[in-house]
Amino acid sequence: MAINYTDKMRELESKSIDDQAKFFLRAFVLEFQGNFEKVLELAEEFKKYDGRGVGKLEEFEALRLLEARKETITFSKFRETFTEIELDKNRSLSFSEWALFYYKKSPKELFAPVTGCPPEILAALEKAIEAFQAVVAKKKAREEKMKKLEEIAKQGGVKGAAAKNELEQMRSEDETAANKELLTSQAKQKKMQKAVDSGDAAEKARQEAIKQEERRLKAEQEKKRQEEEKKKQESRQRLKDRSKAFNQ
Repeated sequence: MAINYTDKMRELESKSIDDQAKFFLRAFVLEFQGNFEKVLELAEEFKKYDGRGVGKLEEFEALRLLEARKETITFSKFRETFTEIELDKNRSLSFSEWALFYYKKSPKELFAPVTGCPPEILAALEKAIEAFQAVVAKKKAREEKMKKLEEIAKQGGVKGAAAKNELEQMRSEDETAANKELLTSQAKQKKMQKAVDSGDAAEKARQEAIKQEERRLKAEQEKKRQEEEKKKQESRQRLKDRSKAFNQ
């Protein structure tokens, strides 16, 4: 039965951009080992150009994103390229479609079962993603708060003075906590990489064990063949000996 990738994409696109990024990373976890944050950063950048806040980009928004990344292409080429990925043909792009385009993947690859990936690698990936997104969320909340304080400070008066004072405190505050969170995120990323490396080593060991078993079976089969051949030769020789004795 043929897989309906259009329905699968629609179901995936109903999820948040963050969840779509997670799904994409899980699908290609071994390929993005050690640099998973690139996909998450792509998701954060995608959000900035989603002017309507609907989780999709209109054609002009997608073109602006391409231009910002200095990857400008002609409008006709843009249409031609995205036609292959934009399954619902609604001239708007979800993050999943964008990631497929950016990393030159297909819906078939995206929805293919993940194979050869130990569970501990996926578990480490999930924790690393959560840590990364938590740091991003806190940074964003801090930036939004500072922006509001700047607006209040411009108004002057008592509230303006208070806002200005709080702004100065935020700007001069110790960044130890933020740095610690960043280091925690990086540590989880390293843990994931270690799990990936361990998984790779385990997979290599498994493949070597398979090869050794194949060599052992092949040797046994050859030994068995030689033994059978020897028995046949001995049997033929006995027949010859009997025939010779009978003729004497």
